[in-house]
Amino acid sequence: MSGSSDLPPPRKNPFSPMAVARITDFDADPDAVEVAITTDATRQALAHLTTYLDAPPARGGRDRTGTVVAVLGDYGTGKTHLAVRLVRHARQVLADPSHALYLDATAESFIELYRRFMQKLGREGVRAQVSEYYADIVADSLQSSGLTSDMLEWLGSRQLEPQEVVERLGLMESALLRKVQDTLREVTNNKDFGTALTLLLRPGFEHSVWSWLLGGAPDQVLVERGITTPIDTEVAALEAMGVFALLFGGRQRRFVLAVDELDKIFSADSRPQARTMAAFQSLLQVFAKAGACLVLCGLPDFKSVLPPAVRQRIPYTVVMSGLSQGEVREFIMLAQAQVFGTRQLAPFTVDTTRYLRDIAGGNPRNVIRLCHRVFRMADDRAPTPGKDFVVTDDMVRQAARDLFGSLSSDDIDGVVRRLLDANGLDYLRRHLLLVTDDSLVDFWVTFPDRTGGCAVLITRSLLDNADLDAVMRRISAVREAEPDAELILLVNGVVADGVVIQLRELLGREPLVYVERTFADDFKALIGATSQRLGGDPDPLSALRSRMDRLTRQQSSIYGVIEQLAEHMDGVRASSDRQLGAIQRQLGALAGGTPTRTETARLPGEVERLFRDAVDALEELTQIDVMFQESFDHAPTATQEAVHRRLRTPEFTQAATQAVFMQKAVQAFRAAVAQWYRSSGDPDAEEQLDELCGIYDGIVEFLPVFRLEPLFKLPPWSARTGGLVAEVNQSSRRTRVEDALTDLSPRVRRAVFRSSPA
Repeated sequence: MSGSSDLPPPRKNPFSPMAVARITDFDADPDAVEVAITTDATRQALAHLTTYLDAPPARGGRDRTGTVVAVLGDYGTGKTHLAVRLVRHARQVLADPSHALYLDATAESFIELYRRFMQKLGREGVRAQVSEYYADIVADSLQSSGLTSDMLEWLGSRQLEPQEVVERLGLMESALLRKVQDTLREVTNNKDFGTALTLLLRPGFEHSVWSWLLGGAPDQVLVERGITTPIDTEVAALEAMGVFALLFGGRQRRFVLAVDELDKIFSADSRPQARTMAAFQSLLQVFAKAGACLVLCGLPDFKSVLPPAVRQRIPYTVVMSGLSQGEVREFIMLAQAQVFGTRQLAPFTVDTTRYLRDIAGGNPRNVIRLCHRVFRMADDRAPTPGKDFVVTDDMVRQAARDLFGSLSSDDIDGVVRRLLDANGLDYLRRHLLLVTDDSLVDFWVTFPDRTGGCAVLITRSLLDNADLDAVMRRISAVREAEPDAELILLVNGVVADGVVIQLRELLGREPLVYVERTFADDFKALIGATSQRLGGDPDPLSALRSRMDRLTRQQSSIYGVIEQLAEHMDGVRASSDRQLGAIQRQLGALAGGTPTRTETARLPGEVERLFRDAVDALEELTQIDVMFQESFDHAPTATQEAVHRRLRTPEFTQAATQAVFMQKAVQAFRAAVAQWYRSSGDPDAEEQLDELCGIYDGIVEFLPVFRLEPLFKLPPWSARTGGLVAEVNQSSRRTRVEDALTDLSPRVRRAVFRSSPA
């Protein structure tokens, strides 16, 4: 045979394409092995946990002192991975693994967080814990009555449950349960919980009690016993979590709870009310009193919005940092050893791992994603099957540009303009300081009563010397034209560490890298600082003369710029005409294809919602079906013209093709998961689900969301009004698509396990 069928199959890629921590039900996946690098942050966190786990019991029968640890870090720095590692370590040490739990705060409220906390504990887990208290009381009763020690031994080893002992020996159950209730009221410091938890020991009450514990309205049987208030407020939810910390952490036991993504509840944009913050402070105090360990993970913003009184209740803080060059090499060798059985650095080299680490800034998620892409590129280029092709710096740069998409030039320009306008600043766009092209600044910002101004230069990723040389020419041209000007270099992408060092020496500060979450505050602060450094001008006419001189210098170059722009537009038009034919052929082939897998029955609620949100977000973005349907529905001339305007735009057709591919990939993934449910009872079902997720990740690796950027700034389709609307919120459209598609496969996997029966 010949052709593509003769090509050897690609090797298994040992690196994850999405690089997100796998969060599953620990009980269903107790032996899962993940590649783990022990960083300084990991050592600190494990040391705090070990100190807690190894602490001897307090004297006088009192419970040991608990602790609270905050784990802070930016996106992709490994917070979730560390939280999972801490919980796994605690489970290996504790006699009862159910006393170590991981919880992610994706619900954005403490009410939902509490409900998921209870679901993690489980009705039988809570009942078993209450039964421990019952067993102690029954044992005390047996000792005081002088009955056989064998019964005490069986009770202590749980060969017999306390209910069986009470029944066999004919003990007075009602009196013993009253003691249990009194004990639980004292332990939990809550009358309602003392009553409700005791009822779990009595047949026929489990459903009513558990429904109330999950936030439902109390049944009549509970109301008759004085329980009238549901757990349906954030304050009540936090108080309830404290109750269970006391319940599980009491009796000289240890209890570890890791709560991840707390920044979704505590953020500058969504500060909890004062009563909720006070209840959260009480929760920290209760965990310490209960002898429990609480691990709080989130972005750095999470802790900064807490008032000082709450921060003081968090004695330990671990800050995540980037991987070192040695840690990156160690990770690569461990990951490949897990797949291939031997530790090896190839196809990477010491130099390329150093460069890869620099480009990723040491961010673990970006390091892993780059490793995945570069490994595949190296394997594709291997000269002979089984022989590695050495990774080069050029391959790392290519992978970085493919992976780390940035805003379009128009969008980053719009972001800066809106910030300057919002702060009432005077500026000129695309401003020539001299007649040379290098002196063209993206923004020239001036300030009242200040001489000179501030030049804002926007550049894409700076990965090598060629990128650095180009931006340094621009900086030199600005300083030649305006020696006293301030300068802000804004990077719309990523910067290699080596480039950062050289720019820091040249600028006196690091370049400003665009990060959506923090950019507005960072840019405003930087502009404010530059205005303070500019000197004042006692002579108002001097500033006017300076402006006139600059205008004179600019005028001589205007015609040249116009001619260059006209030539550029002619080239773009010719290129667009050539590309349009190819894109239309792709669309035709795609529309003519038939799906190879049919969708089956409806999926569980949360799983179905994830797929629906992804498909709907892409459909709303393109609205191709609606556009074409309306064009054939006795469409007026205005509708036909609106369709033609969009199809004449290469950026639209290319981005729309990308969106259609993404939509088809999501639909195929959904159909595969629906088919998987038919065999979910098989012993290897979990492995099959992992394989489906891996296939989807491998597909969408070639379909990055940033390539949809042209669609975000287009107004939604409204052909009956000529295909245009007055206003389009680019940010909200982009956010919806990113929220729906980012890390879809791990979220689907997690939702599948949550929806599975306990």
